[in-house]
Amino acid sequence: MSRFLNFPVKTILITLLAFALNGCSSDSNVNPTQEAGTYSAVLAVGSWPNIAYYIADIPSLTSGTISLLGNGAEMTGKVYAQDIIQKNGFYYHANAGSGRLGKYHVANGAVVVDKEVPFTYLDWSTYAWIDDQTLVIFGIGDNGGKNEGRYAVIKVADMTVTTGKLDLQAYPTGFSTYSMGFAEYRAGKLFLGYSFASEDWSVYPNMPVYQQLNVAVINASTMAVESNISDVRSTNPGGPAVYAPASFQDENGDIYFMTDPVYNYDYKSPSAVYRIKSGSTTLDQSYYFDFSSKVSNGMGAAMWYIGNGKAIVRTRVAGESIDADHSFSVIDVKNGAFIKTLALPVDKGERMVQAVVVENGKAYIAVNAADKDYIWEYDPSTDKLTQGAEFVGGINYILRLEKTK
Repeated sequence: MSRFLNFPVKTILITLLAFALNGCSSDSNVNPTQEAGTYSAVLAVGSWPNIAYYIADIPSLTSGTISLLGNGAEMTGKVYAQDIIQKNGFYYHANAGSGRLGKYHVANGAVVVDKEVPFTYLDWSTYAWIDDQTLVIFGIGDNGGKNEGRYAVIKVADMTVTTGKLDLQAYPTGFSTYSMGFAEYRAGKLFLGYSFASEDWSVYPNMPVYQQLNVAVINASTMAVESNISDVRSTNPGGPAVYAPASFQDENGDIYFMTDPVYNYDYKSPSAVYRIKSGSTTLDQSYYFDFSSKVSNGMGAAMWYIGNGKAIVRTRVAGESIDADHSFSVIDVKNGAFIKTLALPVDKGERMVQAVVVENGKAYIAVNAADKDYIWEYDPSTDKLTQGAEFVGGINYILRLEKTK
């Protein structure tokens, strides 16, 4: 990872890449097609605020190199950053700052706009797919100076949008907004994790903490909140899922979600895994996995299911910062047990990274290392790690690894 390029070098590199990669961009909407590969990566060159984002095709996860030269579609200007949703080769992004909600794809080395619609209703945090054509996004919107929970249901075929307010639990005294985490759709219901948060930055970093997590159970047909689940053993049920996942459903339809208290300035609660069993709308009272107690008080920043009751957790070192070193842990999520920390280089990447894809029972993990950046193959059946494709050419951050087909 090229993390320490000086400003002139970064500026020149970004300029050269933009010239080389985007000389013939087009927003034509005729017969949209995706890149030839099955996988893609969202990559960043430079550092804030002098940064450019690209979507690169990955010819192979297991061998060769991945470079932006001749292989990168610049996102900058169309899509704000790595908070994008990808499904079946199409990318979706809600940019409240520019007032746009869009659907995009990559063709001929450029990000192509399939359709953009005006959108300022909410600042998105998380999402769930009801089916391949129906996307629900959740976030916060302002109503007369007061924050409220909101949703938007998007029919992605034509990007028609239906919006509404969520009837979430009222703010306790001293709290003025919601921190939204995981979202899952199952059997006609949406499960939305959230916590209460403060906007009193005068006391940062010692922000007020409300010792409770919540999960709203929502009727997906009416978007009415039918019930609220709460628990006080941990807080903040996942960071913004538009960056990285903190939940999944297993083969039985059981929902698992992980908390990340430090993301919401809670420096005392553990990162923990909870379960909502198939057919239930309450927490499984027989299940609670204190993940922090197994990783020297570290936090679970993201979690991916790899099958057969196992999951990989991107694990942040203990402390008050979310911009810190990460490792990757394997857990027996079904039985609530820690298995091991994978023998990978220390991940020095961004705070939130979509780092794992699963294919044919194997996990492929993108690691932002101090020197060279690789995709690593982990085979849980043999407990074997194998070094795969290498990212080359002055890339500063690997932000997303995606399966596009």
